[in-house]
Amino acid sequence: MKEKKLKEFEESLESGILSKEEYEERKKEIEAIVEKMPEEEKIEEKTEEKNVQFKSDKALVIGIVAVLLVLAVILSLPYFTKEKPRTIDDLHELNLKGKLKPEQGYVYNDIYSFVKFDGLWYTQFLSPQGSRFYNIQFRYGPKDVESVKIKGFLNAGILNNATDYYVTFNPTGKDFASVALAVGDFNEHMTKIFFKKPIAACDRNETLPCKERPIITCDNTDKMVLYVKEANATKVSYGNNCITVEGSGFELVKGIDRVLFNFYGVIDDK
Repeated sequence: MKEKKLKEFEESLESGILSKEEYEERKKEIEAIVEKMPEEEKIEEKTEEKNVQFKSDKALVIGIVAVLLVLAVILSLPYFTKEKPRTIDDLHELNLKGKLKPEQGYVYNDIYSFVKFDGLWYTQFLSPQGSRFYNIQFRYGPKDVESVKIKGFLNAGILNNATDYYVTFNPTGKDFASVALAVGDFNEHMTKIFFKKPIAACDRNETLPCKERPIITCDNTDKMVLYVKEANATKVSYGNNCITVEGSGFELVKGIDRVLFNFYGVIDDK
């Protein structure tokens, strides 16, 4: 480039287009430009190298991320492909092998397998007559209610020989929903497992529905009685033929489960 330009300037000088001074000035300009050119080329070259390095680093990062994603998929396959328990029996099988978390299931007193399924606790029992095998549900597990102590004694003869029993409560109470839930849970076990029929009663005749019902307390009958009372403290007591459960809200349900665990022999109060 330098030689070509200088030759052009020399021809212009010879033809008189450029003066001697103009020729020298143009010569200096072209030499200055030529001297700068190698630096610019180096800069361009370095820039190109940086771009190549950046692209190479980017490709490396993408490659590493892709490898990690593949590894993550491979490692997670056992979790997604592992067959999850679908039935209560599946859960009991895992529970007996010690493969459930404590909040999912446990073996109580080294005998009874309790598993949680859809928010309820299940265990397996033979009926008192030994004729049927049941998956029985509770709202609480035995560990949840074992702190509730039962005072007094229940006449085993009355319990075993009864074909029906009274269910009584205060019809003027404030938490009928909790009372009804507790009574409903108790009745389900008594009718389906113990084959005893509930008789609805009231402890006082102060409402219209109670006019058609027997008025029953623990003191005016020799038949088996479940007496559900609304109270601040949770208590369970036996009195010969009468079972009294006291509490508020779901504590009444907890008291009922405590009685049922005693009936089934899961929690022994001796």
